[in-house]
Amino acid sequence: MAASTSSINNGISLPNYAGIDFNSILQSVIAAGQVPIAALQQEVSAETLAISTVGNISGDLTSLQSAVSPFQSGAAAPLTAYAGADAPFSTSVTGSPVAGVYSVTVNQMAAAQISASQGYVASNSVVGTGTININIAGENNPITIDSSDNTLSGVATAINNAAIGVTAQVVNTGLGSNPYRLELTSNSTGSAGAFTVTSSLSGGTAPDFNDTAVGPVSLDSMKGTASPTVGGTYTGTLSQGYHFTVTSGGTIGTDPITIAYTSDSGETGTINVGAGYTPGSALTVADGLTLSLGAGTLSTNDKFSVAAFNPDVADAQNAVVQVGNQIVTSASNEVTNAISGVTLDLTENSGTSTVTVAQDTATQSNNISAFVSTYNKIMTDIQQATQAMPQAAAPPLAADGPVEALALGMQLGLGTINLSKLGISVDDKTGQLSFDQSTYAQALASDPTGVQTATNQVYSALNGIVSDALTANTGLVASQDASYNAQIAQQNAQITTMTNQLTQEQNELLAEYAQMQGQVAAWTNVAQIFLSSSSSSSSGSSGLSSLA
Repeated sequence: MAASTSSINNGISLPNYAGIDFNSILQSVIAAGQVPIAALQQEVSAETLAISTVGNISGDLTSLQSAVSPFQSGAAAPLTAYAGADAPFSTSVTGSPVAGVYSVTVNQMAAAQISASQGYVASNSVVGTGTININIAGENNPITIDSSDNTLSGVATAINNAAIGVTAQVVNTGLGSNPYRLELTSNSTGSAGAFTVTSSLSGGTAPDFNDTAVGPVSLDSMKGTASPTVGGTYTGTLSQGYHFTVTSGGTIGTDPITIAYTSDSGETGTINVGAGYTPGSALTVADGLTLSLGAGTLSTNDKFSVAAFNPDVADAQNAVVQVGNQIVTSASNEVTNAISGVTLDLTENSGTSTVTVAQDTATQSNNISAFVSTYNKIMTDIQQATQAMPQAAAPPLAADGPVEALALGMQLGLGTINLSKLGISVDDKTGQLSFDQSTYAQALASDPTGVQTATNQVYSALNGIVSDALTANTGLVASQDASYNAQIAQQNAQITTMTNQLTQEQNELLAEYAQMQGQVAAWTNVAQIFLSSSSSSSSGSSGLSSLA
């Protein structure tokens, strides 16, 4: 920062005395003295701009260092993993895979255990008080149920508050009877998340997560007097409704009666009730269900239904994947142990496809394109900062040989490399680089070793130059900053000295002016006395003459 000259002159204006224009003399002296000071201040401003410009080039060097880092020798060429068409998984590279083509079959996906109780009339149905124990991986987790949470929804809240690795919720299945169930879901997939539930509750209907349940029957539309009952031991794998319609009615035990049924999963069938049917006898329906009819009648189009509940909504299981002839399992659907360095995200329970691990041409192309842009920027910035243009002001670093040498060194370094292997061409006039992705792709396909060699050579040619320039205290950037700051300090010292000298000259002129002003005042006083004395003498002589 330049030293201040605000103390000079400071608005002083002197009047004329004895025909001497003291103000013009003072202003001339100050103006002459400020000329070299202003010149030094301009130099300080130019060097301050030079420091800022060196800072910009330093930023360019840092960017270039980052741009060439993927090309360093020993760095593996970037690889990516491509999943085949209609693959039951997606892929990502998460390590250092080995290039190749892998056959992958998904045998099953990992799943979390989901178990649900039998049905209840409502979410606030009373389950009783006592203890519910959830055993996870051999560890018991007892949960106390008291009168504050002895309903279906209250138990769900108590389980969730226990935070044991299982989430509970009350679901409305929409079934015709007892649609509300308490559903428990493991918080993690895989067989290790499997759990069992036991309870010792009294004063209500405890939730059962181990046995199938049936009923009760919902009389949807009945004119007949016979009371249908559905029982048996349910063997179906789904929790669903079974819907019955009387297609030919009559009196139970007297008339032949036919009843059609359908399940929510699409099962259909017909139950024939013979004329000799004994009320209360069990008739086979499907999936272990039986139908019993009481005495009375059934009318054609009478309808009734029942819900059948299976506690096993989903079993805890590991993912099973086959790579070649190797079977691997995973507790998660993010399978990391099937192909080293590759993660498979399973999306379907079964299917076969391929995983191709190959060079990531897109990433490498982006790296080369980024390098070309970064290199062009630093070369343009150095050229604009060092090379004067006709009829234009001198650039900030016009006399900065080290910066020009930096640019030349980078150009010479690249000049020894076959850049065409990277799809790079050099403009003979400007020295700017340009990148053609298709040329690079062709070179990579025909000579991958040559491409790798060229990328390594780019790193070797530039990284040392850039690192040296950025070295703290001794590098080009630090040295140039120190040099310019030293010049600024020296020039500011000169400005301060010259300003003090000019201020001293100003003060001397003011003192001289004050001395002359005092002399003029003294002469004026003498003159006034002389004139006053002369006037008195003249008056006395006139009086004597009149007396004579």
